[in-house]
Amino acid sequence: MATAVLNVKIDEALKERLRHYAEVNNENLSVTTEKLLQLAFEAVAEAGVTEEDIDNQHTEEESVTPFTPKEIKALRKILKKRK
Repeated sequence: MATAVLNVKIDEALKERLRHYAEVNNENLSVTTEKLLQLAFEAVAEAGVTEEDIDNQHTEEESVTPFTPKEIKALRKILKKRK
């Protein structure tokens, strides 16, 4: 199995719980995180939870185009006038 790096931001209290769990089970943070994620996915599969159940509002992210350089220049001009 190939390994990959996963950087996530989580609540500090949750990280401490995870660190404590790893310490109690004589594991490192990486092994514990992987094990608990795997257990969570297995629990979801056993419960029969689908994507439809999770996203019950059926929303999709809107694709927004970034501002053009011309629009950025115009916004800067407006903001400069406000000062």
